Amino acid sequence: MTVARTRRDMRYLEDFHAGDRHELGRVVVTRDEIVEYARRWDPMPFHTDEAAAAAGPFGGLVASGGHTTAHVTRCYVTELVLDSDCRGSYGLDEVRYLHPVRPGDELTVHAVVDDVEDHPRRPDTGVVHLRVEAVNHEGEDVIRLRTRLLMGRRTAVAVG
Repeated sequence: MTVARTRRDMRYLEDFHAGDRHELGRVVVTRDEIVEYARRWDPMPFHTDEAAAAAGPFGGLVASGGHTTAHVTRCYVTELVLDSDCRGSYGLDEVRYLHPVRPGDELTVHAVVDDVEDHPRRPDTGVVHLRVEAVNHEGEDVIRLRTRLLMGRRTAVAVG
């Protein structure tokens, strides 16, 4: 459960340090949501039809990569970014689907701060480089993504 943070508890650039690891929670992926998501956004038979999926390359129904990415994004936004002075993102620099996500899989999500740097043109902002990963209940890595977030500073920086 996420608790709303007060303004003084918000995260700023100064609160992120290379090597920090943030546990972001768990999510169970259900058969119904796999099919529902896929019917709308990625209607490949191995996402939407159990019989076709059984004969397909994964030997059964699997979640769309986009669906898995959506779950992971929800975790890092809700648990790490929502109550921060995030001013946007450069997008995803890397997305790797490492193992199929199947109905009933419980994903445990975490983020590691790979780097923190000053913004080259905005002295009141920096860039947080995050690596976000999830493993299933069997301990198998299922996804890794990298993103760069624009993060406001808590304190002003003198411009010279």
